[in-house]
Amino acid sequence: MIKMSAKTGGLKYVLAFSFFSVLDALTTWAGVKRGLVEGNPVIASRVSNPALFFGSFTLFTILGIAVIFLSLKLEERVQAMGYFPPLFVLLKALPVVNNALLLTGTTPLQLALTTASLLFPHP
Repeated sequence: MIKMSAKTGGLKYVLAFSFFSVLDALTTWAGVKRGLVEGNPVIASRVSNPALFFGSFTLFTILGIAVIFLSLKLEERVQAMGYFPPLFVLLKALPVVNNALLLTGTTPLQLALTTASLLFPHP
């Protein structure tokens, strides 16, 4: 495994996590405004107030960034902790994909077929 420090490699995980967090907040907000129901009870209780809603996402993003840096620091002692930041970013991306599917009305199968046809066009 390639060793990354919190100063160098950690930045890309922090940026990716922050990017997905912003997208998650925006797509969640858009979905709720279109009548979808938020599944997370903590976030759902704050949907009526934009400051509380986006403030909660900001707080959760800061906590997530702290966890990423902590795991990179712990990697110095436990090498397996180096697997955590990319997994954490991936887990943050999943709600964004789910929200995008809900907002567009696309099923996962339709998304897979569209992606496959874009990657492997017919001659």
